[in-house]
Formats: sequence, structure tokens, C-alpha cells
Amino acid sequence: MTTRLTLRPPRSRRVLLLAVAAVLASPGVAQAQDAPAPATITLRVVGASGGNVDVGRRARLVGNLRPFVAGQKVVVLVKRGRTTIRRVLRPVERVAGRNAGRFEALTPHLIRPGRHRFIAVHSRTAEQLGARAESDRFSVSYPNLDPGDRGRAVAIFNGLLARQSYYTARSRLYGGATMRAVMAFRKVNGMRRTYDASQYIFRRLAAGRGGIRLAHPRAGRHVEVDLSRQVMVLAARGKPVHVFHVSTGAPATPSDRGVFRFYRRQPGYNSLGMYYSVYYNRGEAIHGYRSVPGYPASHGCVRNPIPNSRFIYDWVKLRMRIYVHR
Repeated sequence: MTTRLTLRPPRSRRVLLLAVAAVLASPGVAQAQDAPAPATITLRVVGASGGNVDVGRRARLVGNLRPFVAGQKVVVLVKRGRTTIRRVLRPVERVAGRNAGRFEALTPHLIRPGRHRFIAVHSRTAEQLGARAESDRFSVSYPNLDPGDRGRAVAIFNGLLARQSYYTARSRLYGGATMRAVMAFRKVNGMRRTYDASQYIFRRLAAGRGGIRLAHPRAGRHVEVDLSRQVMVLAARGKPVHVFHVSTGAPATPSDRGVFRFYRRQPGYNSLGMYYSVYYNRGEAIHGYRSVPGYPASHGCVRNPIPNSRFIYDWVKLRMRIYVHR
């Protein structure tokens, strides 16, 4: 008589094997375990003609995320070099008739120079994989400006001059105030002494450069006259407040150097054609005059343009110090 022995796996193992078989045989469960959908981002920059955006304008990003999955969002960064200048979260909206989503974003109004770009990032979700894309790079373009020009670019330019303390008008017109401020800028920065604003000047101002450093930053509220650069600075709290184009003593009648105090005020015109004068050293004064060239031309006084004279006269107080130096 032969006895047949059947070996059975332990009960717990049989249960596990049966469960695995049931999972493999069930299409509904297999479908629930599908991986998240892949994701692809493409980007297009609008408003950057030839890779440039006009100063003060914005560039617009148009992005596409494929395939479309409802409820997804994308983080958009605006970069200038390595610096993030804007970060926004944008919803993805379906493009009609296509299995793709669309999102948009704007840069700030661009003024500072630099190479800019958009970066779009979709983080992984339960329904869709992560993705990342970068746009083409674009820069800010600056125009040459001339007396008589007007418009948005001139208004920005005047604002940048004022930010560096050059005394100008906050307007859209490149008029006399802008011309005088440009002359002062050119003198401070060792440029040819004209009234025209080049792209270089615009770009330098947009970068926050081209201002003047005080020779006496700890002197409190005071006036400085730089004979070598032919500019005058009204200063307070250790900073230049207003910078003016001036003309000092000619080589035959030079302005005296030193530290003086204002001691007499004379409003209006006098018999010599001096306008709103404040005296600081015997007969030497700061005053308005009809002719203020880009070089030393006075008899020792500090001439300033007549349109600026009343403002300077009101700002300066008796007993205030004036530093005249090279």
C-alpha cells in the first residue's frame, strides 16, 4: 500500500498568494495604480523684439503645459541675472480643443540693465509629474535722448536723474531743466560737456550709478563747490540732495578755495546782473547769471543758471558753511 503525501504551504502564505492573484486579475485596481501623467512645458516671450524690451515696458510670458490636467498650477520666476525680481503662482487653463493648458505672466516695468529670463516650474502632484523650463533671455534697451524729446522714456530718465540728486523736472519733456541736469551729470562723470543724453548715460543712471560723492559728508547741511568738475552740491545728512551745473572763476580771476560761511543775502538782480545772490567770501557769492558755460568764466563768483537761482537762494541759510575745493 502506497501512501501519497501532499505538501501545502502554510495558511498565511496561501492567503497572500490568492490576494496577489486577485489584484493581477482585477483591471479596476490596476488602473487606480497608474503612474502620474508626464508633463512638458514650453515658453514664449512676447514684447521682446530682437531680444530687447524698451525701458519702462514689460515682457509677457505665454506658457503651455502638456497634457492638460485640471487644477494644476505653475510657479513663474522672473530673473535678472541670478536675482529673482518677481515670483508668481499661475493657474493652468485648458486650451480649447487641445490636450494642453496655458498660463501667462508679466515682468515688472523693466528699468535696470541686465539679462532677464522667465523660469516656469510645475511641481509633481498625484496626477502629473513635475517639469521645468526656461525662456530665451532678453535685455532692456535705452534710447538716445535729445533736447525737445518727450514721452515715457524722458519721464523715466528725469526720474533717474533726480534719484541721483541731479536737479531736474519730473516731466515727460526734455527741456531746459533736463539739459542742465545732463550737463551736471556729464561734468561729474568726466564726460564731454554737452546737453545730450546718450544710451550710455541712460543705462548708467538705470543701474543706479553716476552720482557724486561728498567731499565733506560729516559737515551737516552745507554747500560744496567742486572747482575741477564745475558743479555745486547742496548737501544734508551726509548725502548730496541737489547737484547743479555751475561756472566758477576764470583762470585770470579764480574762485578762492577754502571753507566759508554765508553772511549776506541779496534778492533779485543787482547792477552787475547777479540774480538772487548769497555772499560768502568778501565779494564772492553764489548767484544766478545769464551765461553759465561748461567751463570757468566768472570773476570769482559761483554762477548758477537763472531758472535754478530762486530755489538755491531759498535753500541756503546765513551762517551755513560752503566748501570750495578742487
